[in-house]
Amino acid sequence: MTYFSDSADSDRHQTQQAILEATHQILLESGYNGISISQIADRVGISKSVIYHYYDDKESLLAEFLDVAHERFLEQIFGQEETTPRDELEHFLTLFITIPPVGCESETELTQLAKTYVELRTQSISNPDYRAIFTDSEEDIKRRLTETIEAGIDQGEFKPVNPERTSEHIITFVDGVLFRQATTESIDSELLHSEIQEHLADRIYR
Repeated sequence: MTYFSDSADSDRHQTQQAILEATHQILLESGYNGISISQIADRVGISKSVIYHYYDDKESLLAEFLDVAHERFLEQIFGQEETTPRDELEHFLTLFITIPPVGCESETELTQLAKTYVELRTQSISNPDYRAIFTDSEEDIKRRLTETIEAGIDQGEFKPVNPERTSEHIITFVDGVLFRQATTESIDSELLHSEIQEHLADRIYR
């Protein structure tokens, strides 16, 4: 499967595209500690020097991967056309709550993105560059959610809640779901979906 071609710039070199796809696959298979420039080069069928032509080291390559993965996330979340604010909010939540678990037969691209997202996010505990990337990513999603909630209030679909606080609450909830989806087999998606729908009906929807 090609993960990033839809979101890549038209002038992105095919070799860089292949490097990013190989990076994603190896992250899924071996995790952060199991990935190396040598493995990526072998997977793509190029020499390590070619990768170093584009990237200074593994960390700069993974930073590029995170940027592209973030754009892919945004496409999945906010790429729906002609939707109402309520539809967009429900799509956002349902998308994450109902992600098929890692390793199951119905595993999707979003499942795989979520797994690598959690895998790399744990590195931000000790890596300030990753922390900055994830901070920017979260602020971007929060901004988009806040705009959706503001539009819902303006159009009469949502109650006059505080858009920024509500976005913060939703993101915190989704982060917890993503972490549990990627690290456990005990999450009850149907129960979570029911609970969040009750919360939305009580606190947000008119």
